[in-house]
Amino acid sequence: MDMHTDLKRLSCKRLMVLPACAAMATLRSFGAYAQALNPRAQDLHNLHLKSDGIELEFPPLAETGFSVPLRAQIIAPNELKVVGIEVYLPENPVTQALKLRVLEPQNRYQFSTRLRLATSQDVWVLAILSDGSRRAARAHTVVTISACVDGS
Repeated sequence: MDMHTDLKRLSCKRLMVLPACAAMATLRSFGAYAQALNPRAQDLHNLHLKSDGIELEFPPLAETGFSVPLRAQIIAPNELKVVGIEVYLPENPVTQALKLRVLEPQNRYQFSTRLRLATSQDVWVLAILSDGSRRAARAHTVVTISACVDGS
């Protein structure tokens, strides 16, 4: 009877450990996923993507990081089309600001939006083309008052 109690206790301990192991595995895989969605500025620099055909309008100075306007125009080279767009803010807590799939691929695509910036930084616009290649351009702004780190 004493041995039966020990086996039962051991089984209970194992059962309590299993959820913790599953949670750790989930967090580890989420960490890799989050890193893929949250590249640092150095990661974006290391891609060495061409910026041909991407025009950005982003103010060089912003009074506040609450609502900074961005306007982008992308012209696809040759016979390619724009099928997707991603916007990254590498210094923000969540760096991917926009991920857009273009339902009807276009030779030329333009958009405008407003971004919330944590601090002075580059905005990166990546264009995904119909052959799977990517182009990227960046523009810098200096923010005098940050918007993302004040807890709002």
